[in-house]
Amino acid sequence: MTDARAFRSTKAWNRLALLAMLAGACGGPEIPEVGSDGMEPAVREAIRAARDALAADRGAAAAWGRFGMVLHAHRLGAPAGLAYAEAARLDGDDHRWPHLHARLLETAEPARALGLAEEALRRNPRFSPALALRARVLEALGDSDAAEAAWEALQDAAPGSVEAPLALGRRRLRRGELAGALTAFERVVERLPSSAAGWSFLAQVSRRLGDPEGAAHATARARIAARSASLGATADPDPLLIAVEDLRADSRGREARARRAAAAGDHDGAEEIYRRLVGERPGSADLHYNHGNALARLGRTDEAEAAYRTALTRDPDSSAAMANLANLLARSGRDREADGLYRRSIAADPSHLPTLLGASSLHFQRGDLRQAERYLRDALASAPDHPGALQGLGQLLATAGRLGEAAETLSRALAAAREAGAASGQLAGIHFLLADVERQRGRTAEARTHLTQAEALGMNVPPAFRALLEPER
Repeated sequence: MTDARAFRSTKAWNRLALLAMLAGACGGPEIPEVGSDGMEPAVREAIRAARDALAADRGAAAAWGRFGMVLHAHRLGAPAGLAYAEAARLDGDDHRWPHLHARLLETAEPARALGLAEEALRRNPRFSPALALRARVLEALGDSDAAEAAWEALQDAAPGSVEAPLALGRRRLRRGELAGALTAFERVVERLPSSAAGWSFLAQVSRRLGDPEGAAHATARARIAARSASLGATADPDPLLIAVEDLRADSRGREARARRAAAAGDHDGAEEIYRRLVGERPGSADLHYNHGNALARLGRTDEAEAAYRTALTRDPDSSAAMANLANLLARSGRDREADGLYRRSIAADPSHLPTLLGASSLHFQRGDLRQAERYLRDALASAPDHPGALQGLGQLLATAGRLGEAAETLSRALAAAREAGAASGQLAGIHFLLADVERQRGRTAEARTHLTQAEALGMNVPPAFRALLEPER
């Protein structure tokens, strides 16, 4: 069901809601009926179950609120609003229902949404999603001074907010308050290093402040962030709205829930959802591929292999599926099959980075350093600052005894990893490789420095390696 279709009868629902309120003046409104034409069976069942639970306890705010959330999740805006209003009436202390009602109306009816946000804040004055909502709605209504005060209130109440300093930084930049804008955007990228918007604004402010080095650094980080699928969040998370989205029973909603589960490390949960989805939509290559990823992360390699192969029957040119299947085969010692898949994947997409990195790793392990280097240089031709490709090339050059090139490449890898906000484990690994290269070059002081930094980042350095750098007694 499209959003337009779901909301096009809003006026009719408002009339129905008024009649229902009048008809049920003594016992609250009648429970709205919801047409089920065109809905997936799972959606119909979710709505029916929530409605039945409400019918069994019509005087419970929680039952009305739950019914509203289920309707909200499936883009049935007007009846959801009716349910939220009754939940808020029945429980005058719970901030959830006016807040969710405001989220429902935020774009279509900002003035009503503002009143509901204020009511949510009356009930819970420091609820940061309602503070953010109030600020956004005031911006939309053009009340600039009130909006700025609202963003300041959010920043005071939620020190980890990204949305507040981003909005405040933009305002200060428009007014030419460069020092204040700089501070605000620095907060954004400190709290969310993957924010492309934060880095882009920081580059702009740095240029205007006459700091070309800072501008270049921020521009590089913005480019890295822009390659991310998420581009960094532009709004702070709203746990109540996330809870609504988690109630979506349609296949797209469950697929989004599986992605969130996988991102949170809940691979069992992701696998269960994908397993059901591929049963419902067996023709989807993407679902089989994502199911394979979940199975692989759980160590269920035979099932993962089958899922990837099924994905390839649906989409024979999927480089992602070929690369992940090849990685799986390489780990199980089936090098010839893996090599064939890597070659097929490269033929389909010569610049597919996961394929090039996997193929390089396979040839490196087999001792074919020349072919491994070719794949890594092809990867770097597409992504010159890719930390993993640079690290792999540095390790390969060190293995080949090309120590000067290795040191230079690993230094680039370290800088690129820092720019990308890499995890401490990756940074420690690069420092350790540099320590070994510098040791072989006879640069013991530099080697000790890198080893110390690797340990500071949490690496357990083998005592035998540390002994190589100890001064002779």
